[in-house]
Formats: sequence, structure tokens, C-alpha cells
Amino acid sequence: MSDRAKKITELTALTAPSADDLMVIVDSPSGTPVTKYVTVGNFLGNSAANVTIFNTTTPANSTITVKKGTIMFDSSFLYIATANNTLKRVALTAF
Repeated sequence: MSDRAKKITELTALTAPSADDLMVIVDSPSGTPVTKYVTVGNFLGNSAANVTIFNTTTPANSTITVKKGTIMFDSSFLYIATANNTLKRVALTAF
């Protein structure tokens, strides 16, 4: 079966997309829906959160220079920039 005949959920998952990869998007789903594509780079560049993830980084304090949407973590906490230069943290626990 070709990829054109598969459901999206039947396609091979891409775990490391690059900025020029394409995503399917439905424009105006509650009005006149039109299926379009967007590059990963344009989607992330124009998204509200514009998330950046830094692995295993412990910030020095809650007011370091950081962009809203940045996510960091270490072995004890998950840190999220809720505004520019404003971090909040959540303790990590086993479950």
C-alpha cells in the first residue's frame, strides 16, 4: 500500500524533524476547511509558545535571561519560562 492510501496514524513516525520537513494542517476547520501544509520551521517560528528545550540544565535562579516558552530540566525539577526572564519549576517524582 502506498503512503497516499494510508491513514496518518499508519505512517512511520518521525522522531527528529528538521525545519524543512512538512506537516499537514487544516486551515479554518470551523469555517471552510482547507487542507494545507506548513514547514516545521514555520510552524514553530509562528507558534504562540515557540518552545525551546534544554536538556539537563539547572538555572541559577528564577530570573535568568530566558525566552518565554523555554523548557529546562535536571534530575529534580522541570523549569518552564512562563514569560521572558521568568522561570517557574515543578518537582519531579517517581510514579
